[in-house]
Amino acid sequence: MNRLVISVWLCLATSAGAQENVGPDYSGSYLCKTMASGGVAPGKDNVWRSTTFNVTNDAYVVKITDTMKRQEEVFTDLKTRIYTVGVKQFGTQEKFRNCYGRTPDLEGAEVASVDGDMQCVFFGTEYLFDFKTMRFQMLFRGGYMDREANNRDTPYVSIGVCEKID
Repeated sequence: MNRLVISVWLCLATSAGAQENVGPDYSGSYLCKTMASGGVAPGKDNVWRSTTFNVTNDAYVVKITDTMKRQEEVFTDLKTRIYTVGVKQFGTQEKFRNCYGRTPDLEGAEVASVDGDMQCVFFGTEYLFDFKTMRFQMLFRGGYMDREANNRDTPYVSIGVCEKID
């Protein structure tokens, strides 16, 4: 009986110790509002030029879900949390688009984060989030490089701030 109690205690102590080495959990929903955006766009003369974009009412809802998977971190003693990151335009009925992380050894739509910073890509748009500083940045490569001459997609970079809403 004593061996059973000691074994259970050791398992619980090891499990609790492992959890202490995991970074903070950033799961939840965030409203990320764009503050500034600029890029290139074709003008009236169909020549591409630098421009700024109107970001009034431009915002995104970001849903962060902890997958309960962990990964060893190379530079710290903390374990990396693995999340799914869903993004959708605020105020639309569209579904969340899960973006794909860039960490080797992760599956598809999994994003690694040790301290609130997350990078992921969805269909030509790269998202960079830092939920510790509550900032985000988006990069869209756009249509300038497309072979179709009439493509009007505009490459841009946007920045903004986030607030936790759930």
